[in-house]
Amino acid sequence: MTDLGLKTLGVALALLLWEAIGRGFGAELFAPPSAVLPALGALLGQGDVLTTLGNSLLAMLAGYALACVVAIPLGVAMGRSAWCDMLLHPWLSMFIVTSVAAVVPVLILMLGTGFWFRMAIVFLAAVWYVMLTVYQGARGIEPRWLEVGRAFGASTTFTFRKIVLPALLPYVLVALRIGITHAIRAMVVAELFVLVGVGKLLHDTGFDLSTAPMLALLVMIAAVGIVANVLLDALARQLAPWSTAHTRPRRA
Repeated sequence: MTDLGLKTLGVALALLLWEAIGRGFGAELFAPPSAVLPALGALLGQGDVLTTLGNSLLAMLAGYALACVVAIPLGVAMGRSAWCDMLLHPWLSMFIVTSVAAVVPVLILMLGTGFWFRMAIVFLAAVWYVMLTVYQGARGIEPRWLEVGRAFGASTTFTFRKIVLPALLPYVLVALRIGITHAIRAMVVAELFVLVGVGKLLHDTGFDLSTAPMLALLVMIAAVGIVANVLLDALARQLAPWSTAHTRPRRA
């Protein structure tokens, strides 16, 4: 069976299981896909829902982009410089285990509850994971590759462009995928705290007699994550095809 066939089979089995569980619990507790799909169509038919989702994604993408711009060079610096590692690693170790929800009250006092608050939450949720992934990649560059460059008299700039960057690129692309996952989660968490955007929609649908509208919103958010990961995976295959060829699982 092809990869597409296996993925389709996996989705179909999951939907069948969801349908069976949903019918057992009822739409009031856990709506089945047969009830969620019409609710999703109704949501998509409302122009304000798509506008709200677009505004939420705008704040999320702004925070995510800023996290990548800050975290990637810092991760590289930490991985390639012992001084940078000693200066920044304690902060990385501290903040990566700190829940972003813990700083929500402080950020509300500082930034209010608008665009900048949501952007800051997304930034803080994503930046440390992107930095850690890039840092591990920068530390894991094979020393023999650098020794070959030095043996041929390569300059520092040439070594960085032709050896370090190609070795780092797969880790940067993985960091982008990890970061977007945390960014989407943080967007929902931030908006649930202040009841704006998608968070407000989730809060409001929670009072419905059926869970179908709420699950439809969750499906919509999950679809955003799936699309983002598919696009980043396609980018990885274009920019670093050597990194995906050996990570693909082999069939027995």
